[in-house]
Amino acid sequence: MDDVLNLFPLNTVLLPGAMLQLHVFEDRYKEMMAQCIDGELPFGVLLDRSGLTANDLDPVAVGTVAVIRKVTRLSAGRLFVIAQGTRRFRIERVIGTMPFWRAEISFLEEVDGPQAKAGRLREAATLRLRDYLAALLAPRGEEIESIELPSDAAASSYLIADALQVASPVKQELLEAGSAVERLRAELALLDAEIERLRSEQPAEGPEHRPTFPARFSLN
Repeated sequence: MDDVLNLFPLNTVLLPGAMLQLHVFEDRYKEMMAQCIDGELPFGVLLDRSGLTANDLDPVAVGTVAVIRKVTRLSAGRLFVIAQGTRRFRIERVIGTMPFWRAEISFLEEVDGPQAKAGRLREAATLRLRDYLAALLAPRGEEIESIELPSDAAASSYLIADALQVASPVKQELLEAGSAVERLRAELALLDAEIERLRSEQPAEGPEHRPTFPARFSLN
């Protein structure tokens, strides 16, 4: 029997293991969160392809289950929620869309692929990730000290996907990859392209003249 999840379509992609911060202010999602909090239930996060109004949602079929880690209650019933992605799911049947989306879902199996190949790709991606983060931090005059990724290939691949500052549809493709090997291979190509782009954009002036921008990643 398929599990049933309350769904929260967003304009972002949540990866397994990644953290998500939500400011919940719409009545329907306040109701949804109340159900999740009172029943200690997870909810599903899906990329919304529409980018339009709240009543014109077009979520993708594959998303990530989110578990609530912390709730801060604000004025007017608003909530600040910190949640963490756990595992991937696929929508099998939408049960309803009012007041919020609910669906029967099935969980997606995590496949590493050939073990030796997964290990080699993980090691190569770790080195490339360090170069990427170094290029990302260079305009701020900062340096990356060290990187430690999980020994598990799938967990490492999701952490790399979360660290990459690329468009949401690209992250969605990484989320849906059929194996860790497939995901890591795609990430290596993305890292190479992003490193080249970032290095080409670095101005000749000193750090005090370089633009700054926030980094989204955390490797702790």
